[in-house]
Amino acid sequence: MFKIHSALSIVWFVLNHIPPSLWKLMDFVLDILLFWFQNLVALLQKKNPKSEAKKALSVAESFEEWEQIAYYIDNLNGVDLWRHNPISKDYDYRLINERLNSLRAAKESNDVWKIISLFKSGLLRNFGGISDKELFVKSYIGTKILIEEYIQEVLNCLYFINDFNVTNAYSSLKPNQMKLDLFHDARQTFGSTALILQGGSLFGLCHLGVIKALYFKGLLPRIISGSAVGAVIASFVCTLSEKELECNLLNIVKFISKEIDVSNYKASVDEMDTKYGNMIENVFQKGYTQDILIFIKYVRFKLGDLTFEEAYLKTDRILNILVHPTDSSVPSLLNYVTAPNMIIWSALQCSIGTGVLSDDVRPYIKDLNNEIKPLKLHSCKFLSPHQISQPNLSNYTVSAESPYQRLTELFNVNHFIVSLARPYFAPLIGNDLKHSNSWYPKIMIKRILALELQHRVYLLDKFGLLFKFIKRMAIDEKTPRTKSSEITIVPEFKTLVKDFGKIFDVNKYDENIPYWILVGERSAWPLIPILWTRTSIEFALDDLYNLNRKRK
Repeated sequence: MFKIHSALSIVWFVLNHIPPSLWKLMDFVLDILLFWFQNLVALLQKKNPKSEAKKALSVAESFEEWEQIAYYIDNLNGVDLWRHNPISKDYDYRLINERLNSLRAAKESNDVWKIISLFKSGLLRNFGGISDKELFVKSYIGTKILIEEYIQEVLNCLYFINDFNVTNAYSSLKPNQMKLDLFHDARQTFGSTALILQGGSLFGLCHLGVIKALYFKGLLPRIISGSAVGAVIASFVCTLSEKELECNLLNIVKFISKEIDVSNYKASVDEMDTKYGNMIENVFQKGYTQDILIFIKYVRFKLGDLTFEEAYLKTDRILNILVHPTDSSVPSLLNYVTAPNMIIWSALQCSIGTGVLSDDVRPYIKDLNNEIKPLKLHSCKFLSPHQISQPNLSNYTVSAESPYQRLTELFNVNHFIVSLARPYFAPLIGNDLKHSNSWYPKIMIKRILALELQHRVYLLDKFGLLFKFIKRMAIDEKTPRTKSSEITIVPEFKTLVKDFGKIFDVNKYDENIPYWILVGERSAWPLIPILWTRTSIEFALDDLYNLNRKRK
């Protein structure tokens, strides 16, 4: 006790005898330290505006909201200067600038034949390299302003030709016929785009979101193809009129609740087998959630007994359904050319495969008397997509040719948009359209690991060692594509990993279906700029050709 009292006395004596000037110095130093300490704490607690904006981007509820945030991120990254500077090694900016000026000058002088001459020498999808993917990873909202101005000027010139009274003293063709020939030849040169709906036995409703995003931006291709669940959604889109499709995309849950008895979704639908089993069996053995089964029943209700030809005449969209028959006499790509009188619903069952949702799977046709009859086939089995590469198929004759190769031959397809509803295998895609400011070696390491993983999965599949559940999620048909001729849309891995439990939800279709649609929309929004660059001219040529064909 005496020692503590002595120590306090010494401290008190020292404090009382400190000079006032020293107190002021100590107070000054303390103020400086406190100032920097507070700033350090504020800096550590301060949120990175770029990170916050990217988080907001991933949860945007509409394209307008997403676009506004994308503009903000581009401003933070200083991308405006890059967009306004036409110089880049990734495309021929001199050629594009020269062609842009030539088109403008010809249009201002009403020289329609000069415009036609320019189009005949360079109306291509990747003219001067303008659709190179590297041009679309810097900015979220677009690419070089020069490229956007060129595309817009081409569109303006096409409509200028359509409205111009074209006459040619050296030709006996009428103006409408001349325009029709011009737009027809330009379409053939430019090529067509096909939307491929791949994957999605569990997450297939994401395809609906991709459809919705493209449709409301005017970028939905006329040629749509799919297998299994992808074929179901393709059939849904290609058999509805414009008004019906728009209403369904905006209020799908409302229409499902109105048109079908959801509480009895297991009920038999014509030939459809009632043996669905329980929810766990559906997910792990058959690969179908309750939400997808409800949607399939709704599509069945909407399709009725429509044939491929009837659907094409109704909507002018080209529906393609992939099937995998063990009889080589049956075409593997069904559409209004290869199977015009086949009932679409029976083709869907064949695409899903024998023994998945039904054991009685066979195609039906509608004859000239509108009577529906089964197609006579001898011991033909229809395989599901994930069964194709199994090693135990030696007893069957399965075509080795990709059905998508046939698609390119029939409809002049040279550009693919692939919607891949495989969120948990996104690393296998090696998506090179990711907007990333990461360290370059880090990006390269990720790509190398993705390629290695893809190779290992391929080997396991070839040797028959891939689990059925993994195989159903990972294996798809390959398109005859190259790096420059395909755009892949895949949901973000981080978006769905926390929601895997949704596929086991029961009686929550009114919440889950809109959720998966929104996920699909978000996966498509970042690709709108490159899709517009690659397809807007093609779709304008389609519209103008059809318009002049009707005038004729």
